[in-house]
Amino acid sequence: MSFIRKYSSIYVALFLYLTLMTSCSSPEKQKEAHLKKGVEYTEHDNTQAAILEFRNAIKIDPKFAEARYQLGLAYLKTGNGKQALGQLDRAATLDPTNIDALLKSAELYFLGKNTKESRQRVEKILSIDDKTSDAYSLLANIELNENNFEASLKAIKEAIQLRPKQSRYYLIQAHIFSAMKNYEAAEESILQALALEPNNSTNYNALVAFYVGTHKLEQAEAALRKMIATFPDLPEPHVTLARLYMSQGEKAEAEKSLKEAISTKPESSDLYIVLANFYRKNRQQQKAEESYQLALANSTKKEDIQAMLADLHAETGKIQLAQQEVTAILNKNADHPLANLVHAKLLLHEKKYSEATTISEKLVRDFPRWGEAYYLQAVALLGKGQALLSLTAVNQALQFSPNNAKARTLLAQLLYLKRDYKPAIQEAIKSLRLQENNLQAVIILGKSMLNSGQTDKALAIFTDIGKQVPDNYIIIYNQALAYLAQKNITKAINSLEHALTIKPEYYPALTTITAILLKQNKSDQAIARVREQQAKCPKDPQYLTLLASLLANDKNSQEEALTLFRKAQEIAPDSPQLFVMTARLLAQMHKTEAAIAEYHDLLQKTPDYTQGWMALGTLLETTGDKTGAKEAYQKALAVNPRYAPAANNLAWYFSQEKEPDLGNALRLALLAQEQMPDDPNVADTLGWIHYKRGSYKLALTQFSFALEKLPTNQTIHYHLALALQKVGQTEQAQKELVSLLQPGNDFPERQAAQQLLKNINN
Repeated sequence: MSFIRKYSSIYVALFLYLTLMTSCSSPEKQKEAHLKKGVEYTEHDNTQAAILEFRNAIKIDPKFAEARYQLGLAYLKTGNGKQALGQLDRAATLDPTNIDALLKSAELYFLGKNTKESRQRVEKILSIDDKTSDAYSLLANIELNENNFEASLKAIKEAIQLRPKQSRYYLIQAHIFSAMKNYEAAEESILQALALEPNNSTNYNALVAFYVGTHKLEQAEAALRKMIATFPDLPEPHVTLARLYMSQGEKAEAEKSLKEAISTKPESSDLYIVLANFYRKNRQQQKAEESYQLALANSTKKEDIQAMLADLHAETGKIQLAQQEVTAILNKNADHPLANLVHAKLLLHEKKYSEATTISEKLVRDFPRWGEAYYLQAVALLGKGQALLSLTAVNQALQFSPNNAKARTLLAQLLYLKRDYKPAIQEAIKSLRLQENNLQAVIILGKSMLNSGQTDKALAIFTDIGKQVPDNYIIIYNQALAYLAQKNITKAINSLEHALTIKPEYYPALTTITAILLKQNKSDQAIARVREQQAKCPKDPQYLTLLASLLANDKNSQEEALTLFRKAQEIAPDSPQLFVMTARLLAQMHKTEAAIAEYHDLLQKTPDYTQGWMALGTLLETTGDKTGAKEAYQKALAVNPRYAPAANNLAWYFSQEKEPDLGNALRLALLAQEQMPDDPNVADTLGWIHYKRGSYKLALTQFSFALEKLPTNQTIHYHLALALQKVGQTEQAQKELVSLLQPGNDFPERQAAQQLLKNINN
């Protein structure tokens, strides 16, 4: 046998042995290499690379406890608490001696409000090593969270005994004493922490927060001054001091402190933004703009500050400039959140409520905790007439931004529209605490008091605010309503006339004067007064309509009334009410048939004349030809599917049938409101359909909205009484009906209103 042949089997065996040995030892070396590399990356702050290395180690050995522990720590660095908890928990299971893994998972469970799991891990740590001070401090927080004050205090004292020089334990102890309302001991604990670590800014912040929380503002200021001296290069204490001054109304000192904060770090764009926001809050818009420009010069994220500038310009009425800025940002980044928010605001300014709703819905979907986005959604939904959805959105806005005065005011407004006067008053007061010069909140407060029977208080509010804002016609108008409630007719008329001198086209003031004169049987004076005001506002369709409706009651003036109605239609061709009133007048003048024939001839020549079909429909309805009216409205909508007057009237028509198609009626009414969101007659139609469908709360809001624009419309007041009765507000319904059924008030539903009042009284 040859030598080679003799030893070849030995070589093969040796090769296989070495191969097996290499394959067995290689994974161990590889996982350790990945772990070592990951730790090196961690030390050099390359956390993402470290995560990849630790994960590679775990792929080789899923039970590699140290790699899972290090991976958990890396995830913590990136702020990924969920992933960190999973790895740390697994590491502690694989290696029960790893107390730090147990402790950190216990802390994460506590932060996630799972105190049961947190407590279990703390108890396990203490069973392994009862000298673990951080476990006692966490236990103290768990007990405090569950209001077990004595147990909490006992636990933190254990921690302090083990590590008496650890200042953060004294801060936890201070928190416990504060919860027990032992403020003297709490202050002493914070001062102990500060004595142990006088160069730790956290201890100063705790002391300042304590003094502010206990209303010791002088001590808070002194602590901040000492903090500023200790940390001369830190801007934060200057900013905190500015906030302290702002809370006390010391605006000049607050401004000075913010400028001092900037001097410590002049390259910080964030500090200029804080200063700009301070100026905005104090209505110093020019200074705010200048501060934003300085922030822009120091920022690498220019789009964000440009969006803030756009928001400022939108707020100050520089709409075109704001639009240009927003367009420029969105052309670069279509998903920029603040730019989209400002875009929604600009759409609301143009009353494009549906488009604004679409943007706000996306914003709250992408940023579910953004209070301002919910607020804009609420405004847009209210503009679309969706008051209950608006109420939901504004409550969400306040959940995430409880100090948003605009959202608080909107909530007060929505509650007022629901006739929930007591909570409306409460919300208006809260809004005024947040923003004392909030005029809208003052008006809602006064109106809510007036409508809840607190007439004297309401009058005092409108009188006081009227002195501060003497030329506000809305305040003067509401003051007049308060005088009316007191039956002081002379003062009421004087206030209404004053409102009209400030704003000659303010329709509610003139209609209220007219209603007063008509109630006094002074129809000639009413006509003369309306004619006088109409001459001052010759192109106002509401004044033309009001004058025409007064003249229509006099046979000798009906031709003039018809001329005025038609002139109003030329100015406001899409007003559904004008078609109805014109048709009724033609019926009174026995000219309906001739008018119908005229429109038939016209529509044969121009079948796409939408307003012609609309006029024909209303004329046919006055003759009782409901089928013909329905066909005419449908033809108008066939020409223009979004024609609001036809949609409104057809919706009303459907709601009045013996077997009403309320689903179709609602669809049409919503279409009409989308096109004409401010029309009170459209709101009344939508409210009536909601009422017929049994959605009484929705109906109530629509009727309330309609009455804001048409305060003397008796039919809408009757509709409101119906809705109030259905939602259980019988006292308010009774009040509406008693006022409505005063002698001299003649309206089509009077008999039905009398029966409703009788039913309520019984």
